[in-house]
Formats: sequence, C-alpha cells, structure tokens
Amino acid sequence: MSGGNFSLRFLTPSFQIGIFLILSFFPSFFIISESNSKVILDPLLQRAWISDAEEEESRSFHRFLSEFKNKQSTVKKKDAHGRNYLVSPSGQMRFLIDDEYYKEFPVEDEADIAAKELEALYEVRKEKEAVFLGKGIHLCYRLKLETDPGFFPNWLVRSNEITNRAANEWSDQTIPLDLVSEPFGCYVGKSKPKDQLVLESESFRYRIRFSSKLRYEGLFGDRLGIYGENRDSIYRMVRFVQFLSNYLPAGQTEWDEALKLQTSGKKKKNLPKIILSIGSSFDKTRPLRDTKNYFRFWDSMRSLTPTQIRKLGYKRTESKSEYLSEWTEVDEIGNTVEMEMKEYYLYNAPRGYFLSLSYPKREKETADLYWQTIRSSFEVKE
Repeated sequence: MSGGNFSLRFLTPSFQIGIFLILSFFPSFFIISESNSKVILDPLLQRAWISDAEEEESRSFHRFLSEFKNKQSTVKKKDAHGRNYLVSPSGQMRFLIDDEYYKEFPVEDEADIAAKELEALYEVRKEKEAVFLGKGIHLCYRLKLETDPGFFPNWLVRSNEITNRAANEWSDQTIPLDLVSEPFGCYVGKSKPKDQLVLESESFRYRIRFSSKLRYEGLFGDRLGIYGENRDSIYRMVRFVQFLSNYLPAGQTEWDEALKLQTSGKKKKNLPKIILSIGSSFDKTRPLRDTKNYFRFWDSMRSLTPTQIRKLGYKRTESKSEYLSEWTEVDEIGNTVEMEMKEYYLYNAPRGYFLSLSYPKREKETADLYWQTIRSSFEVKE
C-alpha cells in the first residue's frame, strides 16, 4: 500500500535521529517552563480560586445547581413537608401538585421551593390556595429581612406578581378572599425548620407566634372557623389543634375501654387535645362593647350560655388581665376529664381580640410553655 511509504521505519537513519531529538526536547521544555519560579503569574491565580468560585456560585446562583449539575436526569425531591418536586440537570425546579400534595404554610428556609409551589397552584387554577400561600411566602421574606436587611431573593418579585394576579381573578367570587386566605403563616426555627409558626392577619392586623404542633384547622378541608358579618360588626375565630395520645385512668386497661365503647355503641373514642383559639372583631359603627364585658361577646360566639356553664360546672377567675377557666368534661365511655382554659381579651375600639388555650389539666406544664410564647409574641398593628 502507498500509505506504508510514510511510516517511520522507512525513513533514513538521519531523519529518525532528528525526530527523536525533537520529541525529547519538547517535554523537558514544558517541565522547565512550569517549574520556573521567575515566570510572572496573574496574582489572582496564586490563590485557591476554584473553591472561592464554587462558594460564590452557591451564594449567587440557583441553590440546586451545584448539587445537580453533574446529574444526567431529572431528580425527584421532597420538601420539608414531604411533598414532591422535580429538579432538572440544569438546576430548574418544578413543584408537583400530585396525589401526595396537601395544603401547608411555607417554611422560611424553603421559601424558594414554596415560590415554585405557588406557580404550580396558579397553573392549575387554584387561586384561593395561591393567595394563601403567596401571603405566607411574603411573610417568610419579611421575617428573613428582619435578620438580614440586604435580603432580596430573585423569586420574590415573581411570587408577588402571581399572588396579586390570583387575588384579582378571585374578586368576582361570592366568598370573601380574606376568609379563605387568612390567617396566613410561615414556619420558622433555629434547631429545626418547623419549630414554630408565625401567623398574621392583614384584615385584623395581628401577628402571633406559637408551637407548630398546634395545627391550623383551615389546612384541612373547609374548616375556616367561625365567621360572621352584620350591619354593626365583623368577627372571625380560627382554631389550632394538637391531638394528644389516648389517656387511660388509673386501673383501666385498653380492654376495659374497648368493652365500654362496644357497650355504649360508640365506634371510637375521641383523642384528647389542646386547642388554641384566636378571635378578632371589628365594630363598623360605634363602639359596641367595653373592656369589662368584651368576653361575653365571645362566650356567646362559643355557645357558652348560663345553662351550659352550670352543666359543666364552669368556673372562671380573673388574674392580671387574664382569665383561668376550669370545668369537667365526660368522655364517650363515661370517664371524667378535668379541663382548664387560659383566656386573654383585648378591646380597643373598633377592634377587639380574644386568645384562649384549652387543655386537659394533666397537660398543664405543656400548656404553660405554649401560653408564655403566645402571650409574649402577640402583637397588634395600629
């Protein structure tokens, strides 16, 4: 073949020696150049610039990019609530409104993920859920801004835009938007991302913080609490519930309880619980109440009539602008449960507020800790 004429073995000895010298010379040249300390380098290249660049990337670019830039396929992840979202190889994220999705408050540390959840809700035309979440996301932003004054994430503008658009599209509905989108909240925490919930209401202008173990009933179905409006006033009460483990009185076994349930015709016994109630009212016209009798308004809203008070053996004592109420309940199988309720009322016409925490008396230590946080954090905007 003609190509063989160009192989090395057909070259003359003098050509072979020349090529050998050239190949031997170049590697030593490169080695000497690299090791020559007299060569002047760019000062920026004399530091560990690769690690610095990666750190800068993690701060300034999408926080998922570093983790997924070497992945070749989309990865499914879960947020702090255990719901699904997808992250592409380029770091783009898409939240999934699937069978495992459920309504929740956003988490401060994952507000960027919640912003993608907001986009997904708006895409499937869930306007009221979008407004509820959007207000919570903006609360997360404001809470972060309190500790980091320069904080301004790139997802904030888009989130506010979608929230406002969803609110405008809901304006023609018969149900007031405030009823389905308030109160809104944001989970925060130092040791854990969801230790506490910060809750706000724009309509009634309050903020409060308490344990995230108390779960908002409005997250489940249409349990929006008590709401009413007439020519004189508007009022709203919402509840947060923590279900406790079953409690058996001394000397009673689970078999005894099951037998009593069967005998009584009950299918199951309701679990004991701690309940936080937050009430707010607004007088449209003249002041309708005063600081001394404001509690009676909320007694009527809770159907706490004189007849019911006598039936329960209800006793209320006042101490330092607060009340402690005590009564006895009877559960489904006839066991008596000693109950307590801490109450606080604030009336500054035209607005009024009511806080209560009810619990089995055996949970008093936990309730005292909850109440301390609730009372110390409750704020009303002027």
